[in-house]
Amino acid sequence: MKAAKIACLLLLAAIMVTPTIGCGVATTEVENRRIVQRVADYDARELVDDIALLIQTNRPLRTSRWVID
Repeated sequence: MKAAKIACLLLLAAIMVTPTIGCGVATTEVENRRIVQRVADYDARELVDDIALLIQTNRPLRTSRWVID
């Protein structure tokens, strides 16, 4: 019974680790840096939008293609 528990734990650990093994293997340092910069840029833009929405500084555009109530 103890061996079955250990085998299940090892199998579970292998299943959890397997998806992370291939991340970034085929990319270069320049590509990794560009990806990180792009994500940081998107996060910064979204943060500004979130803060503007929170403090209601921007009036909704009347020309927006989205439905604004």
